[in-house]
Amino acid sequence: MDTTLFSQINTTISVKERDLIGVEQFQKLMQTKDKEALALLLQTTPYHLSAKDLSDLTLIDKHLMTELAKEYAWAFAESPDPTIVTLFSLRYVYHNIKVLFKARVTKQDLSALLIPIGEESLEALEHLVGTFSAERFPAFMAEELASIWAEYQDYKDIRVLEIGTDLAYFRHLKKIAEQFEIEVFSQAINLMIDFYNVITVKRALDQKKPQSFMLQLLSDEGSLPAKDFIKLVQTGDLISWFNQINPDSFNTAFASFEEKMRQGTITALELEYLYDLMQFHLLDQARYTVEGPLVLARYLLCREFEVKNLRLLLSAISNNLPLDSVKERVRPIYGQ
Repeated sequence: MDTTLFSQINTTISVKERDLIGVEQFQKLMQTKDKEALALLLQTTPYHLSAKDLSDLTLIDKHLMTELAKEYAWAFAESPDPTIVTLFSLRYVYHNIKVLFKARVTKQDLSALLIPIGEESLEALEHLVGTFSAERFPAFMAEELASIWAEYQDYKDIRVLEIGTDLAYFRHLKKIAEQFEIEVFSQAINLMIDFYNVITVKRALDQKKPQSFMLQLLSDEGSLPAKDFIKLVQTGDLISWFNQINPDSFNTAFASFEEKMRQGTITALELEYLYDLMQFHLLDQARYTVEGPLVLARYLLCREFEVKNLRLLLSAISNNLPLDSVKERVRPIYGQ
């Protein structure tokens, strides 16, 4: 990959970063409990919500995702290599595939659940799911979806579509990892898959699900066989796995999570937070460079976290919930 090709987009990002909600700005939002005052503060951000809007969770989420979709559309249009953008947008594509599969089965209009994020249009994706014709998508993707649909025809169980689509997503990620010459991106994908497996097992065990149930859900694309992930969580030995996959063993930001792994007390929510924290530290090295694709990757991750943080905050305010729990779950903020 010719890293010099990213010079122009990285210059644009240096300007666009000024619109990201910084630490001080987010703290002000956190301290503002009045919806009128909060709406006024939001006018200084890309998320222009009125006080009335802040009482409607559906409208809040729609607005946040609309702004995020604009960022992805810009990134796809301007990036010299769309694979960098696809690394982040692919989960929305496979979410949409699930929705389209369910709509095909139930004969219902589920278009309100679709998220307009992806390199290709929603119309092109709908054509793919309806015909399994790879006119605008990779051939392997059409083959995967056709195989999932065939299995559904055998079992007539909608879970086949859900699970099959999730696993196809991770196989697609693995193919993307093979294209990258920069190790950081391969590490990011490996973290995505491994943490999905660990969190899935943790939740299943908390719900007292059998091993057969877990094996259906786990991806074979992780750093370990699926059964090994189950054993690690069951025996409380996640720290041995973490020590192998941690790209920065000297980073003290992970210390409290490591201690909870050693004690066998870490929760699924804490694992989700740890995953986001690791991805942030992995890509935050772009802060010290103006060259190459890492700048774009970091920018997109910051936009993702911004939306996630605002969703947490605005949902709590809309439901009149205490903000202490929000503070504990806030993801790293730009400039932190």
